[in-house]
Order: sequence, then C-alpha cells, then structure tokens
Amino acid sequence: MLRSQETVDLAHMVACYELSYKTNTEQTEFAKTDLMYLDIGSNVSKFYSRYEQIRDSVRYNALERGLSSFDVDKLLRGYQRGLRNIYYNFLDERKRIESTNYVFQFVYCEEPMQIPQWRIEDETKMIQGYNCQKATAYYLGRTWSVYYTTEIPINLGPWKLWGLPGLILQATDKEGYFNFLLTGFERITEKNIIFNTQTEVDKKDYVKCSKTKFKEMDKLYHEDSKAFMGTFLGLENITITKADGKQRTDILSIPYIPLEPW
Repeated sequence: MLRSQETVDLAHMVACYELSYKTNTEQTEFAKTDLMYLDIGSNVSKFYSRYEQIRDSVRYNALERGLSSFDVDKLLRGYQRGLRNIYYNFLDERKRIESTNYVFQFVYCEEPMQIPQWRIEDETKMIQGYNCQKATAYYLGRTWSVYYTTEIPINLGPWKLWGLPGLILQATDKEGYFNFLLTGFERITEKNIIFNTQTEVDKKDYVKCSKTKFKEMDKLYHEDSKAFMGTFLGLENITITKADGKQRTDILSIPYIPLEPW
C-alpha cells in the first residue's frame, strides 16, 4: 500500500451489510449491490465498501509494482466497484469524518454526530436470528425505517444511522432507493486495526473542505464529469473521446442517487 495510514482504534466487532440501491428514480427494482463493513472499536467506528477496499488494494499494489495507469485500469475491470465514500464516527468527540476521492482529488469533511429523533414503532421481526424492533426518523434529508436489536447493545448502524439502544440491522428509506441488510456480525478475538486514511495518499494530502463544498463536488462529479474536471481538477481543456475515436461533446453524467440528498 502506497498510502500513509494512521491507526485510530482497534476493531473488536464487525458488522457486514448488503446494500441494495437504485441509480435513478424511475427504477422499480434495485440496480446494484455493495458489500459494506462496519468496523467497531472502543471509540471509533468505520463504515466502508469492501468491494472498493479490494479495488484500492489491487490498485496500489499494481502501482507499487510499476504497472502503467492503462494496465492498472485494465486489471481493475475484473473487480466490482463499490461506494467510494468512507465514514468514520469518533464517538468520544461526537464527530464524524466523511472522505472520498475523485481521480486525483482526495477530500474530506467533518460534521457533528447529531442523534436522529427516533420514533419507536410497535412492529418487530427477526433478522439473522436477532429479535428486532422498528424505529423511524427523518434524518439528513430522508425518512428512514430501521430495525434494531438490543441483543447487540451498540448504538451504531449502517451509513450515518445511529443513536438507538441496539445495533441497526436493517435500514430502508421512504422512497425505496436504498436498503441496508445485515448479513453477518462477529466479535473479533484478534483485534483489527482501524486506519484513518485522511492523512496522505501517494504523497498527496487529503484536502479538508466544508460539507457544503463536499456535496457540491459530489453533485457536479455525477451530473457533469467534464465540468467537474475543469472546476475542481483544473483540466479545462481536456478532450474525451469515444470508442470510435470521435470527440465527446455531450454532458458526461453518472447515474446516481445520493444517500444524503444534495
């Protein structure tokens, strides 16, 4: 790994979730899935895509071996993409850090960990052998329905959802764009290190920005990739060609629905 990493905690538990999601509002079925890990330490938790973690490891290993960017890109085609964003909860400070990367731009923002105003509902169900209670809340731009279990007395969950008297095992937004579902939970005897990768990547520092700018970058990246490269990467005169060699003049957009609305 070429990236510099800072140890911030040791994970003694890990929860695995399958994330099913849509990429446009007209879809009637989920379009994609991701495998998400929640590493839980004494004071810090980290939520990230296992698929993207694997791609990162392959990418940096290939670069360390001297492969060209073309060869690295070709190699990565065999590995499933995941969500790029990583979420750290610093529980003792009630602070959250969200980071991501856009090609050669590495950014992160900080925000307070505000507790959702949960409403406990009467519904219950079993998930992975755990007795679960339903709760609902409007949080960060969406209405969420979740199921949590007091059999795992941890006030965390997938993404930025937290603040209940037990681990959240399932979470679905009102519009039906996203569904997080626990697929496994394990207490780790040999502690795993929780790394904070906000320090340095390939000798390039992560840049701290406001949450407003963080969301603006994300919006432009997905709605108009070429405009993003000009605005945030300084590549105003970049030329993008199609497979037939002709220049692309249309707007380059990436089908995407953000977890937290822009």
